[in-house]
Amino acid sequence: MESGKKLIEKYRLCADRGRSKRLGQHFLFDRGILEKIARCALPLADNGVVIEIGPGPCGLTGAILDICNPDRIYCIEKDCSLESMHADFAREYQKNIEFIYNDALTIRPQSLTDSNFTIISNLPYNVGTKLLTNWLLDLQGVDQMILMFQKEVADRICSEVGTKSYGRLSIISQLLCRVEKLFDVSNRAFYPSPKVTSTVVKLVPRKEIIVKNIAGLQNLTDLCFKQRRKMMHGILKMRYREEEVKASLLACEIDESARPETLSPAKFVELADNLSATKTIE
Repeated sequence: MESGKKLIEKYRLCADRGRSKRLGQHFLFDRGILEKIARCALPLADNGVVIEIGPGPCGLTGAILDICNPDRIYCIEKDCSLESMHADFAREYQKNIEFIYNDALTIRPQSLTDSNFTIISNLPYNVGTKLLTNWLLDLQGVDQMILMFQKEVADRICSEVGTKSYGRLSIISQLLCRVEKLFDVSNRAFYPSPKVTSTVVKLVPRKEIIVKNIAGLQNLTDLCFKQRRKMMHGILKMRYREEEVKASLLACEIDESARPETLSPAKFVELADNLSATKTIE
């Protein structure tokens, strides 16, 4: 592939800065970083299929093809103006690449392939959290996810109990996957340069999922972390009757004065299950 500078000039990348900002586009051209991200996915499963979100100028796509050598890679891109660049890239690589021009939020990855797959992406900042949440709720066929987020979101995914950034995203992510923060990427590595540092995170779905009531868990964590400085007793009283709150907290061995950030993911699962048969206040 041509250098980042040549690609920017040739295809007029970011010529429309308003569109780039709206789509959350920050292009990464540093070959060393791109190859480092791709190596994090090794080894791919047999007959490995990769799905990439937001390939942009295909820097990461090329690194994935060179390092991981997948049998097939599906690249989902919202920006149709990159289509000519992608056609040139596909001709150069002559491998099983399929570009899909659509909003990744509207696509279920499992609809693209009958095989298991790895998701690798430098995620657009403006939809990264929403995409991850969608995938976590539908992990069928997912071998692993190697994803780049802004550092603040990565911290929330990987945070431990009792820390400032621990919250509902930490709980859902860690219950459903083994999560690992891999490395940071300076904002200077991107064009246009964002104001924040980025972080690459690896998520591997757990073979045995302990969450049976995912909807209840989502509702509970949403309720609790919107009021994270309040005590659990006071938070739950907003939705459940006093006697039921006391009974559930007692059954789960949770102190009424505990705050949400002090409860482990497993304890939230237990509480959500206990409250599942409890009627909310009308």
